[in-house]
Amino acid sequence: MPELPEVETLRRALLPLVKNNICTEIKFFRSDLRFPIPQSALIEGLLNNKVSDITREGKYLLLQTPKGSMLLHLGMSGRVVSHPSIEPREKHTHAIFKFSTDTYLHFVDPRRFGSISWVPESGKHPLIDKLGFDPFSAELTPKAIKALAGKSRSPIKSFIMNSQKVTGIGNIYACESLYHAGIRPTKPTGKITLAQWDKWIECLRNVLNKSIASGGTTLRDFFDPNGSKGYFSINLSVYGKEGQPCPECFQAISRIVHSGRSTFFCKTCQK
Repeated sequence: MPELPEVETLRRALLPLVKNNICTEIKFFRSDLRFPIPQSALIEGLLNNKVSDITREGKYLLLQTPKGSMLLHLGMSGRVVSHPSIEPREKHTHAIFKFSTDTYLHFVDPRRFGSISWVPESGKHPLIDKLGFDPFSAELTPKAIKALAGKSRSPIKSFIMNSQKVTGIGNIYACESLYHAGIRPTKPTGKITLAQWDKWIECLRNVLNKSIASGGTTLRDFFDPNGSKGYFSINLSVYGKEGQPCPECFQAISRIVHSGRSTFFCKTCQK
């Protein structure tokens, strides 16, 4: 599933294609993806209106117009591909948006876990109303997140992957940020100290920035707007490296299954 760096990479790639340009045509090829597509609202709010900006809320992109915003989520296999025309249209293309620069954005999603929604001028929408701290927000401070954590007994990895606590963090960056912060993924959240939260926030931002700078992490289903492979490989320290030596202590990386997902960590460095 695309994580925050991949979504941010897509946002930056889309900006020069659609910012300050008018959406002149919309075509839908199905009525729903993960959720019903509000076609009437999208036509009224996006068609013949200028996109003033593209912003990101966690893993969601918002194409903003004077009447509201189109809300995009890639889900597990979604991608946005830029073409100079409607054709060729791939088998799993579910919507096409044409802009005044003769740019056609094809929303492609084989598994249909993505979504295309509309956010009214109020900015309120159930998919984003309860999102937690963005990793790059100034509001994410050690004191703020420690207060949010309280005395929670939930494992720290589960806590930081809860989008209502911190938004945009998937399995890769949860494992990597906890490793660099020296925190065991199974440690109860309420026992994380202020100093540890401070270190984790710093490490999280560092690993996300490195990933954004290199285009993401190599996974199969993400493509940039030009159709080329995204997720350009970065040097991961623990994720997917069970049995390989830890970069710091050279002990073997461990893997456990936690909440149905593989969790990678170093037993020596993450005490």
